[in-house]
Amino acid sequence: MYDIYSSAALPQLQRFEFFRDVVDRVFCPMQIEPKASAERAFVGNVAVRELRSVRLAHVATSACAVRRRSQDIARLTHPGYLVKFQLAGQSLWMQRGREVHLRPGDFVICSTMEPYSLRFLEDYSMPVLALSEPQMRHLVPNPDQFLGMRMDGEDADCGLLSSFIGQVVARMGKMAEPMLLKVEANILDLLGAVLAARAGAKTLPPETQRERIRSYIQQHLQDHRLSPASIAADLGISVRYVHSLFKDEPLTIGQFIRELRVRACRADLEAEPPPASLTELALKWGFYDLSHMSRCFRDEYRISPKEIRAARAARADSP
Repeated sequence: MYDIYSSAALPQLQRFEFFRDVVDRVFCPMQIEPKASAERAFVGNVAVRELRSVRLAHVATSACAVRRRSQDIARLTHPGYLVKFQLAGQSLWMQRGREVHLRPGDFVICSTMEPYSLRFLEDYSMPVLALSEPQMRHLVPNPDQFLGMRMDGEDADCGLLSSFIGQVVARMGKMAEPMLLKVEANILDLLGAVLAARAGAKTLPPETQRERIRSYIQQHLQDHRLSPASIAADLGISVRYVHSLFKDEPLTIGQFIRELRVRACRADLEAEPPPASLTELALKWGFYDLSHMSRCFRDEYRISPKEIRAARAARADSP
């Protein structure tokens, strides 16, 4: 069965109530608040395809905020899990005290049995895969370990799953039933493989874990949000465990991040052509501002970025 619900043809005052009723029926009870806009009315569209054992939906609306509260959970008749894929736009997601920033390609897993919140910062497009609790536990014994964790679309396996889901929702209204059953099997296989890989990561030897963390840091060095907490959330381990892995290393995890960032800044300062703005250089490599970069730079090299740039300019001007 394939159903499409669109508020576009309704009068402006009825659009939001219509969308809220559709979400309540298709997914689970939750509170939705539209972001006020003087320029245009709220628009919400939902397309739903019932597969053999799961439900796949595609939700696209104006900016809004979603909250699932204790009183909403009390109205739940069939507990389960929702896998939400950020196809377009950005959002802030929180469950179990973890808040993550989702960008296109990322996805999260949420339990309908616990409170959560989701705030869409702009118009967005989000495929949603709904699974029952037994189905999810068949894929991974402890799915709750992934709640509030961002599955990074830049990772090869997560990106493959997100891309595949995006292709499916774009065509699910035209696919015949036999093809849909094969597609469903592929989706569940990919999701199970992604979760199994991350669940298995918790049993890796400490040195392997350290290498994973170092590699992750190298890949996300330009993200100013990079921290032990973000590393732990994305790699499926605890913050305490992240710190413990570097307890006997020459540098703590924070010092390691700062050292790599300062080295990257110096490499750019000595490259051709040199950066035009030191502030832009600082922001590029994850520092909060120029003064933050300068302090870290002095701690590492006993010289400031301005002094390095001035020395380079003097050499260039000398005969």
